[in-house]
Order: sequence, then C-alpha cells, then structure tokens
Amino acid sequence: MTTPLNHVKCPHCGKDVDDRAPACPQCGKKIYVNVPGDITPTKHPPIDSPE
Repeated sequence: MTTPLNHVKCPHCGKDVDDRAPACPQCGKKIYVNVPGDITPTKHPPIDSPE
C-alpha cells in the first residue's frame, strides 16, 4: 500500500507538484515547502554539551 502524495501548486506555473519534489517538473522552478505532508515536525529541547 502506498501513501497518497501531497501536492502543492507551483508558484510559477500553477501545476500541482508533489510536495517532496525539489522542482516543478513542468517549468523547473524550485519548490519550497515548509513541512512535507508525510513528516511531522518535532521540537526537541537543546542538548547540554559537556565542556
């Protein structure tokens, strides 16, 4: 079973593009997505490094 792809609109040409694609396959412009659909952002507390 495969996960359905999440799409975003290319800001340059408007084509639906997979949110994990680095660039639009139609026009070649870079695609910038803050958080791809299948990744959950997490925040971790800072790690104390020994000095």
